[in-house]
Amino acid sequence: MLMEFFTRDGVGTVMTSAPLAQLRDATIDDVGAILGLIEPLETDGTLVKRGRERLEMEITRFSVVEHDGVIVGCAAIYPFSTEKSAELACLAVVPDFRRSGYGEQLCSHIEARAKKLKLKRLFVLTTRTAHWFIERGFVEAGVDALPEARRELYNLQRRSKVLVKSL
Repeated sequence: MLMEFFTRDGVGTVMTSAPLAQLRDATIDDVGAILGLIEPLETDGTLVKRGRERLEMEITRFSVVEHDGVIVGCAAIYPFSTEKSAELACLAVVPDFRRSGYGEQLCSHIEARAKKLKLKRLFVLTTRTAHWFIERGFVEAGVDALPEARRELYNLQRRSKVLVKSL
């Protein structure tokens, strides 16, 4: 009983009238939590560094998963309307929750946002998790598959794989 009351996940018995997890659009109040979530991944080179100011300016592009009041995952969408495509970026989930399906929920949510914008393709640039995206319907493509504006910003030194999914 003590484990149930004094740990975030308890031991399996959940008593709540509301869902424990919620996927929602990020707000300016989430900036600090998102920075804390992505900082370790920026440090190890998995994600590209984003400063607080940039994140504040781009917060409407982000979605978050909140578990019991704590942000445990995030993802962003960067549309390229003229090419009818969007980038799925900054997908991150706290290590303790990576097997909870939150990454897949965020990916699906970003796909839904892209479809709502009437976009035809979703792409991702990844240095470490290509297999995860391939398992979810993305296929490897060359840098030339990126929209021109994004291709100009492609960092050759990171050697990110380009993965594309038709919507």
